[in-house]
Amino acid sequence: MSENSLGLQTRPAPPPARPSRVSRALARNRLGVSAVVFFIVSAAAPLTVIGSGAVVTFAQTKTIGIPVAYAAIAVVLGVFAVGYVAMSRHITNAGAFYTYVAQGLGRVFGVGASFVAIVAYNAMQIGLYGGFGGILATHLKTWFGWNVQWWVLGLGGWLIVAILGVLRIDFNSRVLAVLLTAECLIMLVFDATELTHPANGTVSFAALSPSHLFAAGGGALLVTAVTGFVGFEGGAVYAEETRDPKRTVAQATYIAVAFVGVLYAVSSWALTVFTGPGNIVDAATTQSTDLIFNINSGFLGAWIVDIGRILIVTSLFAALVSFHNTVARYLFALGREHVLPSGLGATSRRTGAPYVGSLVQTAVALVVLILFAAFKLDPLGDLFFVVTTYGGLGVLILMAVTSVSVIGYFAARKIAGENVWHRAVAPAIAALLLVVVLWLTLNQYSTLLGLPSDHPAVWMLPASFAVAGVVGILWGLFLRSKRPKVYAAIGLGANSVIGRASQEPLAITAGPSSGTNVLPAQVTSPGLGASPVRHEIFLVGGDHPVGPVSTVLSEAFITGDIADWLVPNVADRRRIYPQYWAMAVEHALSGAGEVYAGGELAGTALWYPAVYGPPNSEPRDFAQRLRAICGPYTDRFFALHQAMDAAHPTMPHHYLAFVAVLPPEQNRGIGSALVQHRLRELDAAAVPAYLEATNRRNLALYVHLGFQPTGNPIVLPDDGPKLYPMWRPASVHRGL
Repeated sequence: MSENSLGLQTRPAPPPARPSRVSRALARNRLGVSAVVFFIVSAAAPLTVIGSGAVVTFAQTKTIGIPVAYAAIAVVLGVFAVGYVAMSRHITNAGAFYTYVAQGLGRVFGVGASFVAIVAYNAMQIGLYGGFGGILATHLKTWFGWNVQWWVLGLGGWLIVAILGVLRIDFNSRVLAVLLTAECLIMLVFDATELTHPANGTVSFAALSPSHLFAAGGGALLVTAVTGFVGFEGGAVYAEETRDPKRTVAQATYIAVAFVGVLYAVSSWALTVFTGPGNIVDAATTQSTDLIFNINSGFLGAWIVDIGRILIVTSLFAALVSFHNTVARYLFALGREHVLPSGLGATSRRTGAPYVGSLVQTAVALVVLILFAAFKLDPLGDLFFVVTTYGGLGVLILMAVTSVSVIGYFAARKIAGENVWHRAVAPAIAALLLVVVLWLTLNQYSTLLGLPSDHPAVWMLPASFAVAGVVGILWGLFLRSKRPKVYAAIGLGANSVIGRASQEPLAITAGPSSGTNVLPAQVTSPGLGASPVRHEIFLVGGDHPVGPVSTVLSEAFITGDIADWLVPNVADRRRIYPQYWAMAVEHALSGAGEVYAGGELAGTALWYPAVYGPPNSEPRDFAQRLRAICGPYTDRFFALHQAMDAAHPTMPHHYLAFVAVLPPEQNRGIGSALVQHRLRELDAAAVPAYLEATNRRNLALYVHLGFQPTGNPIVLPDDGPKLYPMWRPASVHRGL
């Protein structure tokens, strides 16, 4: 039963709203699968990983097993991605890890995870400036004899990244596409050269033997390998800006993991083929990061090798851009939900970029660069290697926690379409494997940093993530106690910012007796729209208090033909309704349905999936609880539910059971935004919808949203009012 506007009357159109210079939604429909893949792979910086990371690992570990370690970690992360992308199909949010932990383990832990994420991704991004400036300074001195300080070059890169950060995200993706394509092409050329010139004329597969993972130093191999994949999880960060979040993130994540895993394993294995498995350690030790270029210069010529050296720098620059965008979107998500200052949640009207978050990350990077330059610290050893390794540890912690969160999320909800492998088995395996890798990382952290085991940084750096997490948890507890409205919106997904403005009709308004105000948008009803009003819509989490949501329903439905028929005595009605609606909301929040809210909980909509049978819209003990709540009016409530059940369609669909807006907040388009948001998602999934309108005047309103009357009206007994079943075929209004 979808109660709608009653007592309609006309009114003049409201004055046009003054356009704002900022928005609280990221730009929609900017990125496809390939664009997200470019962001993910660019963050991994593949040429830098092989040219520096793999070679140094050969030298430091004295083993040849890094190729198989890359392959093994790709498998681990592929298993992690199963649960990760399954959750991304149901939650769309630029906060990614923060949102997933909040939805799976609770809001307090979500805030703790967000603090860890901000520290970790800032460390990854800022540390890259050391490699960018340091390596570029070396090349300029070698090629031209210029003695340019690394921090000058770092600031040059910083300025370009700052400019790109406030431009359109699709422009950023095109820049990364060019840089990454050139980078991967040169890697493939190097690989082909090395594999076609094997040592002693024999291609050896010794480096790909799994036995290396179980030999001495196997843990160090896995630890090093996982740092090369940091950034692959970033697809979810861009979900709000993709054309189809539920598919794009999944496809891009799987493609990126597979591509990077194969590229790393093949490229590092090719080095062992060229030198011979028995010689790679000595070659890496003596030639260090010049190895890959020295090998290929004799066959390809100095000019193409110099191009490779340039592409190492552009590889780092591409990673800088990618991680900068990641940090900016985390800050945006936290600002939008008021966990951090709300100004961070602003986006540019012109470009759709989270420009405030971008500028904040830019400022933080500038401060760190100035400090490293002032104290004359080593850009490669101290900034690039130590700081990025530190950031990678934080991301590893987040991945392990997120795997557990996936299990918690699906365990608390009955969500159709995700099998047990997606919901539980794969996330559990991933959590176990990631915890093992995390333990190995912490156990061998001094080796990873190249520092003595008693060096303070060996324990201080990992401990800082514990501090960040605890501070975040304490802040979450504060929000729960002192700012309940902010707390209620924590981690509610991209559903918390519906980017399209709802519109109010010119000549329709609801009278004081209306239950809800569901009004058609101008985009679907030409000529009826007035001023655009933007409303944030969010999916209410299962741990949300029942009271604030049930109050909306109780207050909105307290008057009207249905209410008068159910409980004629107004005093009895005011006693019964709060309990009745609390029962309905509690059942929906238990996982049986989906509860959406908008206008800062001024409006709410309850949907039930009915894809594999009738909707589970009543709790198991419904009859017993209904008698206890309704007393002498129980028969009327039973009659209403039985009549609606008898008319309910059997075809797969989603059922809009209730939509309501508090009377003082009606006529603002909140109800319209609530309904249109879910309909857009159903259209994308090609799923029909069904509802019952409460009077004939509401039929026109729902027709504007694509619904049509179906079957005969539902006639309630004892001269009761009629309800009108309405069906909406899949994808009838792509313009919603």
